[in-house]
Amino acid sequence: MKKLIRNSLSSIIVLLLSACNLFGPQTSIIGNTPVVKLTVQTQNGATTFSQAGEMITYNYVITNTGATPLAGPVIVVDATKLVTCPPVNTVGNQDNYLDLNETITCTAPYTISQADVTTASVTNVATATVGGVTSNQTGITLTLGAPAPSAILKLTKTSSSQTYGQAGETITYTFTITNTGATPFGPYQFTITDNKLGAPLNCGPADTTLAPNQPVSCTGTYTITQADMNLASVINSATASGGGQNSAPATVTITNLAAPITQVPPTTSPPSNLTPGSTIQHQVAVGEWLIQIVRCYGATFTDVRNANPQISDPDFILPAMIVTVPRIGSAGKIYGPPCISFYTVQGGDTWESIAQRYNADIVVLKKVNPVALSAGTVIKIPLNSAGGNGVSVTALPPNTTAIPPTATVAMRITLDPGQSTAARVGVINPNEKLHYVIAATPGQMLSIKLTAPANEVAIGVNGPTGLALKPLDASPTWSTAISTGGDYFIDLAALTGGSSKSYTLEVSLTTPPAPTNTPGP
Repeated sequence: MKKLIRNSLSSIIVLLLSACNLFGPQTSIIGNTPVVKLTVQTQNGATTFSQAGEMITYNYVITNTGATPLAGPVIVVDATKLVTCPPVNTVGNQDNYLDLNETITCTAPYTISQADVTTASVTNVATATVGGVTSNQTGITLTLGAPAPSAILKLTKTSSSQTYGQAGETITYTFTITNTGATPFGPYQFTITDNKLGAPLNCGPADTTLAPNQPVSCTGTYTITQADMNLASVINSATASGGGQNSAPATVTITNLAAPITQVPPTTSPPSNLTPGSTIQHQVAVGEWLIQIVRCYGATFTDVRNANPQISDPDFILPAMIVTVPRIGSAGKIYGPPCISFYTVQGGDTWESIAQRYNADIVVLKKVNPVALSAGTVIKIPLNSAGGNGVSVTALPPNTTAIPPTATVAMRITLDPGQSTAARVGVINPNEKLHYVIAATPGQMLSIKLTAPANEVAIGVNGPTGLALKPLDASPTWSTAISTGGDYFIDLAALTGGSSKSYTLEVSLTTPPAPTNTPGP
């Protein structure tokens, strides 16, 4: 009898194992355990690059292979790359979850550096997180391929002013096209295409031939419009073309120093067409700060901080920067922009009356306006920070503008003609932060040296896109090869002590000499 039972059990086990193999390998999903799968590839499927300055676009494909829906947003972390993900309600059944087998694609641009060319490869490692679930860690390696054509067009672009303040103001852009190849290029008609200047403009004569490293220059003018006065900045992007070749884009940002003041609030709440739980890409306006943007969308500071690793200092964000705001409405009401306003104090006003009029938290209102409340003073209003019924604001008549007294302003550093180094000497007070900015072009070497009491003053550097290149720390020296042209922001912050500290900031911009070929023996 026992032998019969053992034989019967063996037969059952064999049958079960055979049945398991009938349908091939089984999935690794167990119960309702969600699995996030990440794959990485370049947008055009390329596996090689050819030169410094080349733009590579990465695609991050995220799929939920588990049975449990995962709430958005999708966040991808890939070292120094700024990855942008669409809301999850734009894919699949367009709800706020990434469901089983739904796929979403995020993207990130990357500019090949000279260091990448020297090492002959670029490797990235990324992970994706959805609904608290982290994907596999993966990436790709690009290798240095065939050299680019011998004639390469490089475009640099500058503006006659880096700020504007009124409609009708004229900005002159200077475009310089250079043949960075090893052989003459031409004769061709070189042209400039700029997103603000309309039709392409000719640059140089129709039969121009550019010798190696030879430039040709031209100019174009742009008139500030009334619509521009409602923006934090005007951003121009241009490319150069000729002989079938196109340069990489060159971008210039001009900051609006006179953003319109808004101060007349109607009593009705602003309508909101923003979907709770979605992710918003918010463009920073003049005078805004990160925590107020979080309040504006009813989000959490932790979510916003984690979704924006490119912001090294939450207390210092720049107009026109893009801030990702995930899970709006998860921590409060969604009011939507504008998130702040400016108000000219009238006789009889009190902090309490102003706070009540604008649904503003009085503690926040006073903290962002460390001034005496007197008639004629312009103050910053953290709209709807009290959490009550929302108020909206109406712009004042055109040309009624002012510069907010508490706005953070970066002090621009310019090099004297023929000089490669500039020094700034100053004093930084306890708990104070100072901001400098310098424009750099690809191919230059940016070097920074801070002389101050040891470990008492921190220094940090952010690139043109806001990406933190050097974290804010006490290391006094830093340098980098410039691969992306634009403004580089240098931040100083007092770390310790209750007294003011003297400092000297030295900033250098140099162009390394071209390599020379040494003849063989």
